[in-house]
Amino acid sequence: MNSRFNRRPAIVCAALTAALFGWILLAPGCKSDTKTRRARGPSSEVDVSDALFASVVDNLDHLEEFDVNQIMPQICDRLNQWYRQDKPQVDWQMDPLVPQLPEELQELRIMTALDDMRFRLPDAWYLQEAVWLRDISNSARADKFDDVEVAESLFDWTVRNIQLESEVDPDSQMYRHQPFETLLVGRGDALARAWTFMLLARQQGLDVVLLAIADEEGGKPRPWLPALVSGGELYLFDSRLGLPIRTADGQGVATLSQVAADEQWLRALDLDEEHRYPVAAEDLKRVVALVEATPHSLSRRMALIESRLAGEHKMVLVSHPGDLAERVKELPHVSDARLWQRPFEVWRSRTNLSREQIEAAAREMLVFSAVPSLMSGRALSFEGAYDGKEGAKVNLLNARPSDATIESFRLPDRIARNIKREEISHQEAARIVLLRLAKQHASYWLGLICYEQELYPAAVDYFQTRTLEATPNGPWTFGAEYNLGRTYEAMGQPQKAIALYEADRSPQRHGNKLRARWLAQQTARAQSE
Repeated sequence: MNSRFNRRPAIVCAALTAALFGWILLAPGCKSDTKTRRARGPSSEVDVSDALFASVVDNLDHLEEFDVNQIMPQICDRLNQWYRQDKPQVDWQMDPLVPQLPEELQELRIMTALDDMRFRLPDAWYLQEAVWLRDISNSARADKFDDVEVAESLFDWTVRNIQLESEVDPDSQMYRHQPFETLLVGRGDALARAWTFMLLARQQGLDVVLLAIADEEGGKPRPWLPALVSGGELYLFDSRLGLPIRTADGQGVATLSQVAADEQWLRALDLDEEHRYPVAAEDLKRVVALVEATPHSLSRRMALIESRLAGEHKMVLVSHPGDLAERVKELPHVSDARLWQRPFEVWRSRTNLSREQIEAAAREMLVFSAVPSLMSGRALSFEGAYDGKEGAKVNLLNARPSDATIESFRLPDRIARNIKREEISHQEAARIVLLRLAKQHASYWLGLICYEQELYPAAVDYFQTRTLEATPNGPWTFGAEYNLGRTYEAMGQPQKAIALYEADRSPQRHGNKLRARWLAQQTARAQSE
């Protein structure tokens, strides 16, 4: 077997657990004595002379070249060294919306340290998340410049790349993803999709809020959909349907003002009397705008780093929810604007998880360390670096060993010698499961890349043959069926796409059936002209 498969899952799981939950499990700062590949030299486009800071920026831009469990602590350590040596300053104030959070969220450890200048592992992951979001958004917007058109492109990327999962009870203590985890695993519920869309838009200088319907009895607002703030209007994108709310002619994105003025806009989203769109015009009298922010985006640390970035390395690390809330309150049909609590509740949920729950959550990420080329391929795909000897496609192909190779896997002697004999069979079985899962991920993600490159026959092969047929009812069945439909649309074969959408049984089935209806109408109009 190739050496990329030669790591013990238990060791990697522990390392990833520390990386994902570093704020909770680690003390003040993070240090690492591990060594990795020598970083590239400082970029001339970084507006700092300090080599430590420049090396951090460069490492984040090339995460795929490193072992993530080694480089993240090193990034954290270099930032701490940089701050101790230079004591750089930045103009920063606590956002005025923070005191409006419930007391239990304000008292989270990460919230009480917003002005703390010690960098920890979650800070490194937040920075990496911003790099990915910047690169994805730059690629996804393509040549669009109009705000609404850019938002449509970013929303479309989100829907195609984040497979919709069933929603989790918001009051449960179940583990929920941060945005960088949603990007990595490529799946999430409607709110995770909305969150991703908001952050992609922010990297492009666009403001997106989450609209919610206020409870008549004063309870928590019910989340509805993300909306682009542009030109004094709120443009509606439904992350649960996987569709923008369309104007009457089907060509543009509807605004809240248009939908609130005519009930028929919403009723056009009904499938039938039994499957109605869950919002009525009456609800739109109680619209609340929820403004996104995270503990990191409110911190002095991120304000400092953002102020030092320039050129191609520039990215948005800081949010200003108070300013945005004041602007959104003035828009038609918005009764209030406040801070969205979900990002803070995600942090709180992690403080309440048991050690067993933390380790179970980390296992979801284990496949990326068990098969490093999968992580490299995923990171490179975010950059749009698809081709070449070290591109995303080559790395993902390397994460697709043959079935015979997987079945014949045995732990190398150098590792097996350190494991009790009775544990070897268990370790080998776990490794085989991981290799199979990595192959499933790689096949599906190669299909997404081929779609982006307009290599549609190859995309059909990966979605149909190497995903749906190779792993019936597998982890990517719903995403592959939807993206296969999108591929057929792009190939000018609408009837095949319609058949897939009509037969859909995924959490996105309402939206997919609407898409089938609209696609059939467009096809009929085109044939009659």
